[in-house]
Amino acid sequence: MAQFEDSSCIRFIKKDDGDPGNNKKWQAEPIIDPDECNALTCSESGLRVPQTSVTGTSGPAPGRIADAWQSIDVVVAPPAAADCPRNYTVRAYLTPQRGEAGPVVSVDLRPTRTSNTWANTALQVTLPAPGVYLVTGDVDTTICATLAPGSATNLWTEVRLIDVNSGTVELQPRGSTQHQFTSDARLQHCEHGPTSLSGLVTVSPAQGSKTVRVQAILSGGGPGDGLANGATLQKATFHGPRSYLTYVKVAD
Repeated sequence: MAQFEDSSCIRFIKKDDGDPGNNKKWQAEPIIDPDECNALTCSESGLRVPQTSVTGTSGPAPGRIADAWQSIDVVVAPPAAADCPRNYTVRAYLTPQRGEAGPVVSVDLRPTRTSNTWANTALQVTLPAPGVYLVTGDVDTTICATLAPGSATNLWTEVRLIDVNSGTVELQPRGSTQHQFTSDARLQHCEHGPTSLSGLVTVSPAQGSKTVRVQAILSGGGPGDGLANGATLQKATFHGPRSYLTYVKVAD
């Protein structure tokens, strides 16, 4: 006579089938763990565990913020239908949002020395979505002046980055070109100042995006506001053809 014994996954139940000889049949029933995380169920057609399908992306991945982009792309390679075990291959790729502007037109900075007003340039980028960006500028300015015997110069240019919409200074001024000479002879001299203008700029969810622009200014100090005893300023320029602005998103 066959022997049946319950286990933690199956129990045997002896059921009366109405046989007048009082013969009974045994029925095996699965024991389903009632834990809410258990996906196994006993359906009308048998035991059932829903299959999980995992998909990834092959381009910019949707960001945590609606209608934005995330800095990491995740690509999932699912197994073939008949594979056992069903192994998934997951790869992550760093593909941040990024962009560059430049070269642009030059700007005459000579009027800014007397007006003490920052000049707008055409060097700007739009940070397209909420997050934190590393913004890097490679900015060039030039000062040219002539000096007579006994004359002197003390001139300098600065550059900074502002939020076009609000006027807020995003990256504080950086010194660019310094023209500081004293001469016993007549001469003409030019100074060039390639300047690194870099730092982190944040775009809030409320802002959505932010356009930032490079500004420049010429200043002078000492006698003659930087031009003493016959020194003449010939040129002070934000040199657009040699200036660039780059951004890379580094965090959501």
